[in-house]
Amino acid sequence: MPILARILRDRGVVTERQLQEAIQHQVLYGGRLGTNLYELGFVTEERLQEALARAHGVPGLPVDPRVIQPETVALVPKALAVKHKVFPYRLQGRTLTLLMVDPTDHTAVARVGYSLGFIVKTAVLPEFRMVQLLHDYYGVDEKWRFTDTHRAAAAREAPAPAVERTPEELLEAASTRDEVVEGALALCQRFFRRVVFFIVREPWCVGWSGAGEGMDRAAAASLKVALDQPSVFQAAARDRTVFIGRLGKGDEDQRLARALSKKAGTNAAVVPITVRGRVVNLIYGDNGAAGNLKGSMGELMVELQKVPKAYLRIIRRRIAETRKKETNT
Repeated sequence: MPILARILRDRGVVTERQLQEAIQHQVLYGGRLGTNLYELGFVTEERLQEALARAHGVPGLPVDPRVIQPETVALVPKALAVKHKVFPYRLQGRTLTLLMVDPTDHTAVARVGYSLGFIVKTAVLPEFRMVQLLHDYYGVDEKWRFTDTHRAAAAREAPAPAVERTPEELLEAASTRDEVVEGALALCQRFFRRVVFFIVREPWCVGWSGAGEGMDRAAAASLKVALDQPSVFQAAARDRTVFIGRLGKGDEDQRLARALSKKAGTNAAVVPITVRGRVVNLIYGDNGAAGNLKGSMGELMVELQKVPKAYLRIIRRRIAETRKKETNT
């Protein structure tokens, strides 16, 4: 069991069942375990910060906006802050208090300390609070909150395998959410010329990745739909039903249509992905900016059942791995 989880459970802050639910939440939405426990309401920020400080052996500081000075923030370049998820909190003489999501990131400490010439004093900060600071002071998009923390850097940088796998094989072998997304996109490209994969987090539907005509991960990440406003996305998420037809005339649908350069009068599909009764993703597909969908969607609906099954398999595996770690310690 991760040391943070063990500390929280052994102190009676969270239960075993709450930890399992947080692991499920983490598989579906990314982020660190503490962030998911907090978002589910299982732990307060104060308790989480105390546990993080104990787990990492460094202080945990509550953020006081009155302490933050623009000239101190300017000392650490945005690119460095974003790459290492750090925030320059306070400067006293040549000692810089650096808030970190991961205080074991010695590369970040070295770059700030040696390259910028400061004595660095580290303090741990919950991930969700770092998201807020980087957004408020550096203008960083909050979507990195959804990054799959279980996808190792080595896996992201590894060259593509010589033998290309089928979408079914990708989904069967998936061990992270991003690998599930990769398989789902490949599957949908059999039926759509353009696909966008969205993460559903009320009240928003956040674009995460995409493929096909004029679409890639960066383009998909620029898309966001408000689910508290009328739209075909709202209907698909609320009713857990597939939408096939023209985008509506409401603001949210038309804003998306403009972003996709979708020609008026052409149709598209929005498909919900449901895990244990909750819509966690919406998949948008069309036949290109000026095209119409053709043929039946029945086969795709059957094939997409592999997506929630892949999620559930990862959740079960992650819980089993957590229990195994506890047994071995």
